Amino acid sequence: METITISAKGQIVIPARIRKKFALTKGTKLKIIEEEGHIKILMPEKLTALCGTWSDIDRKSIREQIERMRNEEDRY
Repeated sequence: METITISAKGQIVIPARIRKKFALTKGTKLKIIEEEGHIKILMPEKLTALCGTWSDIDRKSIREQIERMRNEEDRY
């Protein structure tokens, strides 16, 4: 278990060991949730990890949809 400190601006620093383990770099977006009185920081789900899990899906269509979603996300 690691200990972190919250800055005056509400920022936290993720320890280097964890950043390296999960390949977290500047600009990486993470999710934060509250669950049963705990705060959890989660890696975003990669949509490409779901590709190929259903045999009757057109993979080309899925890749195109993922690319459109990525482009939309980059605008925000």
